[in-house]
Amino acid sequence: MGPLDRFRKALRPLGAVAGLTGAAALVNRSLRNVTPPSDPLGGARLPWRWRGYEIFATELGPHNGALPLLFVHGVYAGGSSYEFRKLAPLLARERRVVALDLLGCGLSEMPNVDYTAELFVEQIVDAIGEFFAGPVGLVGASLGAAYCIRAALRAQPRVRRLVALCPAGLAGDFDAEPTIGQRAAGALFRAPLAGETAFNGFASRPSLRWLLAREVYADAASVTPEIVDHYYALTHRPGARYVPAQFAGGALNADVARDLPFVDAPLLVLWGEDAPKRRPASTAGEFVRLARDARVETFAAAGLLPHEERAEAAAASIASFVSEGDEQGGESAAEDRNARPMSLASVPDIFKSYDVRGIYPDQLGDELAYAIGRAFVAETGARSIAVGRDMRPSGEALSAAFARGATEAGADVTDIGLVSTDALYFAVGKYGFAGGVMITASHNPAGYNGLKLTRDRAQAISLETGLAAIRDRIARGDLGPLAATPGRISKRDVLDEFAAHCLTFIDPSAIKPFRIAIDAGNGMAGLTVPYVFKHLPCEVVPLYFELDGTFPNHPASPIEPENMVDLQKAVRNGGCDLGAAFDGDADRMFIVDEKGGLIGGDLVTALVAINTLRHYPGAKILYNLICSRSVPEQIEKHGGVALRSQVGHSLIKKTMRDEDVVFGGEHSGHFYFRDNWFADSGMIALLQCLEVFSNAGKPVSEVIAPIDARFRSGEINTRVDDIPRKLEQLEAHFAGAQIDHLDGVTIAYPDWWLNVRPSNTEPLLRLNVEGDTQELMERHRDEALALIRS
Repeated sequence: MGPLDRFRKALRPLGAVAGLTGAAALVNRSLRNVTPPSDPLGGARLPWRWRGYEIFATELGPHNGALPLLFVHGVYAGGSSYEFRKLAPLLARERRVVALDLLGCGLSEMPNVDYTAELFVEQIVDAIGEFFAGPVGLVGASLGAAYCIRAALRAQPRVRRLVALCPAGLAGDFDAEPTIGQRAAGALFRAPLAGETAFNGFASRPSLRWLLAREVYADAASVTPEIVDHYYALTHRPGARYVPAQFAGGALNADVARDLPFVDAPLLVLWGEDAPKRRPASTAGEFVRLARDARVETFAAAGLLPHEERAEAAAASIASFVSEGDEQGGESAAEDRNARPMSLASVPDIFKSYDVRGIYPDQLGDELAYAIGRAFVAETGARSIAVGRDMRPSGEALSAAFARGATEAGADVTDIGLVSTDALYFAVGKYGFAGGVMITASHNPAGYNGLKLTRDRAQAISLETGLAAIRDRIARGDLGPLAATPGRISKRDVLDEFAAHCLTFIDPSAIKPFRIAIDAGNGMAGLTVPYVFKHLPCEVVPLYFELDGTFPNHPASPIEPENMVDLQKAVRNGGCDLGAAFDGDADRMFIVDEKGGLIGGDLVTALVAINTLRHYPGAKILYNLICSRSVPEQIEKHGGVALRSQVGHSLIKKTMRDEDVVFGGEHSGHFYFRDNWFADSGMIALLQCLEVFSNAGKPVSEVIAPIDARFRSGEINTRVDDIPRKLEQLEAHFAGAQIDHLDGVTIAYPDWWLNVRPSNTEPLLRLNVEGDTQELMERHRDEALALIRS
């Protein structure tokens, strides 16, 4: 045999493979040419172009004011609204019904995209806004029911009733991380040729008949040739394998244990008593146990499709359950919601000087968040809004409610997810949003939540600059018009770019390899710190980085010394060079030295000012009047211009903009940067401190010592009935002092000073005293307190 013959012989296996591949391709192509089924429900077709793709939806029933229903099918090979062909017409006798074929399923477009549980949840939430003007009921089956539960949480103000037909997502039923075997199966189905060939084998008529008879229906006789033909046609549409590939790979699993306890809508769970052992009817008890308000009904002679095998009985149960929601108003409720005024007394007193903050849901619930979203757009005219949230359990629902209100008013909303407040400010400034909202209650206890609002360029909105106007709109029922075309909701990740932005304020190569303990307090710093510090040579000793809005270790309020104890111990016991602590939304930051000594926010202001003046000689630096006298001394010593300010971030930011101030700081741990859109950032302040300590080349305590030569009382609050009278008494008592009224009353002598200012929200006077000696500070502190409390 010559070389040519040997070469030909070597090619024979390749030729065989090529021939088999070609044959498989021809078979696959012929199978894809199966005539697709027609619309199984026979209603009116509602075209919807969602994110550039065509979604298929069907509408049945009258627009009569009864609570309308959105049907969401299960997600599996051939999943579609076909399973509602008996149930939907029965319920449509009394109310409007819209049945949705999710992207990649049924008769909707079937692109090769990255299908995830989150993608399907977003479709459901968006469909509520697309097809309904007011409240709605959700009816979901299997995994579709799990997605409806998540959607109900995000669209909380809109969803009045929730029906789950043999739902998945709990008790080991499509709720776990995918196994290696599942991932392998998913990868096989996604492979171009092998995947299509394998899927065609799986979706053959015998396989479908066997699967339906064994795993779905209670009675094998229910699996008629018509049903098999329909699923066969669906599973052989071009692209029909992409969703089942993700399903088989476990990528569509949805654990709803974390969502269900926070869903307000009452839940009805329906199950067939003859469901397979893998998904028995007893599973329904898990949903009832977790839900706030739930009930279960089971049906004899039914499996996992009681809405097919016992359609009349299932429809009667759902109709009775949903009719309770009719009393709360159907689609006409959108008009009611637009016109329903609240008296000022009925709007909770949670609109503070600089934000909205109250107990969830008693003071700040989803309905009020929805109203704030509508009123925010009406008042500011913003047409693009970034929305972020912290880790509090109620954050997702409030975020969804605000976004729903804003989009119904015509604004596009970009959900940037779990972020720190300074990352939200970054997103608004960097990407040019017309407004921003951070869902957070900052350092407040776990039961609270709130909203921090901004205009474009991260300009904070205070009572004087818009919060009061938004509050009053809600009080009089003037939420603005509903948009003819609602805005859209999209998502964006910002944390990598946020970290890169923060690092522009220093020279990362100049940072020494500090060992630094950081206490995130179970707040958002636990997420943002790793994004930043992976670019630095520092060794981080993490404390409480797990995001947990119940704050199981200590309150995320580092301004209180008792909340710094764990950090102080970690620094001392761990041989750390320093420590840092952040509050809940990570916009404030405090430092301890290598001995565990506390460093106040005013001294951090001095440190950052020194570093800023290295880069901007002669610049203006702002500090609030509660800061130590050491702060303006250090600013002037290093060639800067010191500007004294009132307390309060919206006032400080305005002054900084007006005066082109490079940096500003407060005793409370807020630090503001011109090149950060004049917004505050605890992260940037920490990085600048690291640069100061790196340049100093000595322990932190020795860097601080020269600027920490005075003694401060800290802020002392006293409840006072007649605040103006007490302020007059203080001025009269210290008549020989230098007195000013920039913020409350400041009484100054050469070797000590005090400030007394009223609280913006309570009948309190806040006292701060500083002396050149401990004895001076304590003597005049007690003298002032005796007057205030007399």
